Amino acid sequence: MAGTIPRPSKPTTPPHAARRLALRRLTTPVASLALLLFAAIGVLLYSKTTPPTQLIARSKESGIALPALSSPTAESIGGARAIWELPAAPARAVLFVAHGCSCSPENFWPPSQRCPRCVGLPEDVAITAGALRRRFAVLAVSSAGECWSLGHEVGAAKRAIQSWTAKNGLGDLPVAALGASSGGYFVSRLAAEMSFAAIVIMISEGAFGLAGAPRGYPPTMFLHMPKDRRRVALVERNMKMLRSSGVEVRELRSLELPLTPTLLSERIPGLDQGLSERIWTIFSEEAFVDERGYMRKDGRATPWKDAVVKRGFWEEVSRWAEHIQEELNLAYGKHEMTSIQADEMFNWILEHLT
Repeated sequence: MAGTIPRPSKPTTPPHAARRLALRRLTTPVASLALLLFAAIGVLLYSKTTPPTQLIARSKESGIALPALSSPTAESIGGARAIWELPAAPARAVLFVAHGCSCSPENFWPPSQRCPRCVGLPEDVAITAGALRRRFAVLAVSSAGECWSLGHEVGAAKRAIQSWTAKNGLGDLPVAALGASSGGYFVSRLAAEMSFAAIVIMISEGAFGLAGAPRGYPPTMFLHMPKDRRRVALVERNMKMLRSSGVEVRELRSLELPLTPTLLSERIPGLDQGLSERIWTIFSEEAFVDERGYMRKDGRATPWKDAVVKRGFWEEVSRWAEHIQEELNLAYGKHEMTSIQADEMFNWILEHLT
């Protein structure tokens, strides 16, 4: 979630080859039982060792929204809280991710034994999963304060990325960066201090200063929401400046979405369709959406939590509150992390890897 509610705060398991076993014909009840137990153990072991990318693909093929299995590492890098993960196959590049105000690296991974404090917001996790599927090693670092500063933190982040890539044998790989909101300002400034293959500035116009972009500034994508009219003008100004400096620029616009009975269950892995439909009924009855299903107000300004409490099923909803909030903000389409155009975004980044 970009710039809203404060949040608490891979090497991956290598794939195992399936083993073929030649079984003789078993005729006794005891032997048959042993065979069944052996098969069950084999299924369990296979499910635990199947690479995350295969599990993600299966969930997509089945049409069921399932959280990606992951094994992130949470540690301190240069005094900053960091979470990172390596792809199942050898990495082809590195993706540095910078969160928004009042957010954290924990948003980009689901809760797990390796990261019990992880929050796993749906749009953020979808970006991480998409990067890992494309063989990016993903690194997210926390800002020192509520938002990123554009002074000493720039140098600290540069050193953190360089030390982490060297430590994990990734120092020769190209590095890309993505930042949302405050993280977008930060990444735009960081790109002036270190060599990136490409950067994505999400729901932000970036911070370039009077001097503009220095020589060698990386290809830059602006992924923003045109409902934020003030920011549209600023993005257009900075795109023009970058192009005049010889920088390759790409623009993606993310539009508002109608709230449907199943939107929440489709976009939030693990949220039940029935619960999604009950929440949608509240939005309809309370006129939080118009006749076409579009949000009348920003999700942050919609008193949907009070309405759920009044209907008596807040206990069911509370564990999903932050996830739902992110999707409502996304549906309104003014200022929120988004993975809707992740394919286009990642394809563009991959074009610029050298």
